[in-house]
Amino acid sequence: MEVIEQYTSPFYPHIIDVFPSVVRKLWKKNQVLLLDIRTPMEYEDHHIPGAILVPLDYLDVLIQKIPHKEIAVICEHGNRARYATYGMPDLWKGKKVYYMIGGMAGWMSMGYEVTTGIDENGKLWEKWIEELQS
Repeated sequence: MEVIEQYTSPFYPHIIDVFPSVVRKLWKKNQVLLLDIRTPMEYEDHHIPGAILVPLDYLDVLIQKIPHKEIAVICEHGNRARYATYGMPDLWKGKKVYYMIGGMAGWMSMGYEVTTGIDENGKLWEKWIEELQS
């Protein structure tokens, strides 16, 4: 029996569904940017070390600030990340996007790395908003 580690829709070949274990492998090899689209409160409570916070409400405005070509989109349970990827597919043109199935809940259930507090990566989005307004 073959284990399926990822799934790609023929309609959106640049969006790939993967489990937290795959995201972690890519992250450990520095092959992917972790994009946390939850609220600042959720990020402060727990997030993956090195993840960049861009709340979903600001994603369409701030995506241009993220130059990376490969991005893993992360939320708490996977619902917002699914919307952010498949619900806004044009946002990701020119990028390879990983939708992390199960979100932070799935990541934490595997016992993977988590940290707390607001760090520089948790404040970047606010700086970017200020830059756009000036």
